Amino acid sequence: MRSICFLLLLCAGFAGQAQGLPSNEEFLNEVSSRIDDSVEAHYLVVGADTCRFEKFDYDEWVKYYLEETVPLTTLNELAYKVHVTKTPYYWRQDKLKHAVCITAKTADSLLALPSGSRVYSISRPYFTDDGQYAVMDMNVMYRPVPVYAFTLLFHRTPKGWQQIGMKQNAGPID
Repeated sequence: MRSICFLLLLCAGFAGQAQGLPSNEEFLNEVSSRIDDSVEAHYLVVGADTCRFEKFDYDEWVKYYLEETVPLTTLNELAYKVHVTKTPYYWRQDKLKHAVCITAKTADSLLALPSGSRVYSISRPYFTDDGQYAVMDMNVMYRPVPVYAFTLLFHRTPKGWQQIGMKQNAGPID
C-alpha cells in the first residue's frame, strides 16, 4: 500500500512540474507586450544575456522595486537558480511570436543606423520550483537613445504572468 501511495505521489509531482512551468519562449511570448507594445515585433539578440539577480539587497527591493510582498525565501531561490545556471541559452525563433532573432553582429549594424531601431538582449527566465515567480534581465538598446538595463520580477496569477518588480540596473549608457 505504501509503495502505491508513493508511486501516486511521485507521478503527481512529475505531472504538476511538467505542466507548471512554461518554456522560456512561452514565457517571453506572454510577457513581451509588457516590454514594448509600441511595435509589433522586437529584434532580440539570439544568445540570451546573463541575469544579474544573483545578489540582491532585500531591503532595497522591498522599499523601491516590489509592487507586492514577496517572501525572502522566494527571492533567495531565484537568486540561487541564477547563480548555478550558467549554461548558455539561445532563443528559438520558431517558438517566438513577437521577436525577430538576430545575431550580436546584426544588432550592432542595426544600432549604427539613425532610424531608432530597438534591439533587446534578454536573459532566459528563471522560475521558482512551484512555478509562481520568475525573474529575468532585459537590456534595451536603441539609437539615438542609449542602453537601459533592467531586472524584472514576475508573479503568476490567474490572469497570467504579472510584472511585480522592476529595478533599473543601468542607463542611459552612451
